[in-house]
Amino acid sequence: MSESTRPARLAWYFGLAHQASLLHWLFLLGPDASIAYRWLIPVSAVFAILYVSIFYLAFGAILGFLRRVAGDAIALLLMPVPWVLMEMARGAGELGFPWCLGGVSFLGTPFYPAAAVLGEIGLGAAAAFTALTVVLLRNLLTGGAGSRAGRRRYLPLLSALAVFCLMVLSGVLLRDRGFGPDPDAGHEVSKRDVPVRVAAVQANVDLGDKWKAARIDSSRVPYSELTAEAAAAGAELVVWAETAVPAYLLYDRKLLRWVRDLADTNDIFLYAGFPDAILGGDDQQQRFNGSGLFGPAGVLRDRYRKHHLLPFGERMPFQGVFPFLKRVDMGQAEWTPGEPPAPMLVDPPSGYFQIAGLICYESIFPGLPRGAVRDGADILVNITNDGWFGMTAGPVQHAWMARLRAAEYGVPLVRCANNGISFITDARGTIRAQAGLGERAVIVSDVVPGGGRTFFAAMGDRPLLILLVLWTIAAVPIGGRRRDE
Repeated sequence: MSESTRPARLAWYFGLAHQASLLHWLFLLGPDASIAYRWLIPVSAVFAILYVSIFYLAFGAILGFLRRVAGDAIALLLMPVPWVLMEMARGAGELGFPWCLGGVSFLGTPFYPAAAVLGEIGLGAAAAFTALTVVLLRNLLTGGAGSRAGRRRYLPLLSALAVFCLMVLSGVLLRDRGFGPDPDAGHEVSKRDVPVRVAAVQANVDLGDKWKAARIDSSRVPYSELTAEAAAAGAELVVWAETAVPAYLLYDRKLLRWVRDLADTNDIFLYAGFPDAILGGDDQQQRFNGSGLFGPAGVLRDRYRKHHLLPFGERMPFQGVFPFLKRVDMGQAEWTPGEPPAPMLVDPPSGYFQIAGLICYESIFPGLPRGAVRDGADILVNITNDGWFGMTAGPVQHAWMARLRAAEYGVPLVRCANNGISFITDARGTIRAQAGLGERAVIVSDVVPGGGRTFFAAMGDRPLLILLVLWTIAAVPIGGRRRDE
């Protein structure tokens, strides 16, 4: 292994090992997965692992370049910068897949509510600076600190430690401060300060039955019974899973009447997932992974259609550049992307609030709900169907990542999954009610819509980028002084 390529190779090997252990469940897709040929399952899993590992390869290549150009000391100090940029790049574009970024490591610790200031990428940056501090401390302890030159070794360590403390302390001190919605948004913002009772229906419908017309009662019966149970418990908003109605609902009179009657009879707002379709301007049918909000009278109040589609699973990517890709059939649904999430008004007698939808893996994108929250959304609603992955680590990983969206934006989150995991969180991402994998259940909890808008909702990742620029400027003279010792 040549010295010039060693950082890139080591980073790539790490990326392969890390992603293979993290995404092993992709090899375990169930027999009902929407893939045309079973042999494509391991192929697609290997492709996903190789794809993500390329970002680690790029990180290592940049680090190796910095070592050759600026020396080991400066390259070490700059290491968090390409790492954070690499994590940002993983979520960009049609192939965006920011699955389990570094910030997820803070879940379950006292620090994860700092996401309200730092965001998930910022938490990952704090983890990177933590690693840098540990390495610098090790170098200090093994390099000697008795001489004047040795004492100068404290400077890089203290600098890295100061940045880490700045990030964490700012997150702790500012997380409860309200920054308000976007004043130029033009949307009315809810002022409700009393709890609303919400519910998620986890029907646990077998995927082998779900899409068979002759077995439609496998969906209708549990959803009817559990929705009535949620209404009896006082829920004002009831949430169903992604494609809870296994048909183009707005064009199926019988199923549409059933959904409307449920909302009307139980006097609830009902947010449900279902396939949707319209006739486009070119007289071509456009199909969507959709959802809709029904009012207590059974009227469809609003709709949300999934904006960021799963590449290869829901749409062949890059069709705008290569039109022939439309004709490639890997069993994908071939949905059309909808508009980004936007607030949807819910106005029960107890007071109004607004929700914003996230469908399936949209919940892993830190920036996707930002526009909706800035426009006044008080509650995020994530609907999904993780039944394809069975009783594996996949649904668990997917679920816990969604908690960070609540913590980042300071709004409660209702997550409803067909087979689990479903839960309801408060505005800090703390779970208030939960249904596990493979359970048929309805969960109900009181949450306070909105609360204080967070620093992250107001500013996004811009402060983090400024911090990285300032650190880069400071690292050159600090590392250069250390190299000259």
